[in-house]
Amino acid sequence: MRFLWLALFGVTGIFARYGIDVLAERSSWNAGASLEGFPFNTFLINIAGSALAGVLSVLAAERGTWVSADLRTGLMVGFLGGFTTFSAYALQSAKLFEDGRNSTAILYLCLSPAVGLFAAVAGLKLTRLWMSG
Repeated sequence: MRFLWLALFGVTGIFARYGIDVLAERSSWNAGASLEGFPFNTFLINIAGSALAGVLSVLAAERGTWVSADLRTGLMVGFLGGFTTFSAYALQSAKLFEDGRNSTAILYLCLSPAVGLFAAVAGLKLTRLWMSG
């Protein structure tokens, strides 16, 4: 049953992200933004996903009597994973701080975007190099 929840909520998360992105692009809410080129759509999706991760974590994990472990996995991993993986990064960081593991939280917060950016640049450059010759 867990895989069914993952698939169902994963697809739902993907379509929710896409729908919000399309609606935001069609609207004029970000037309007056002063930061030209800033990815407001993705930024807002990531912030919304992070907030939802916090809400679901309390409702499902800490007060989990109302949902099964399979449904919780579908919501947290499936929906939020399809909607945004940033939510997992933010929630894990917050939980590290809550657990008093401040050094680990700061290390995780700093290393993830830095190493992720390095990996993305390396992927771009290596793929372009491979494709060119």
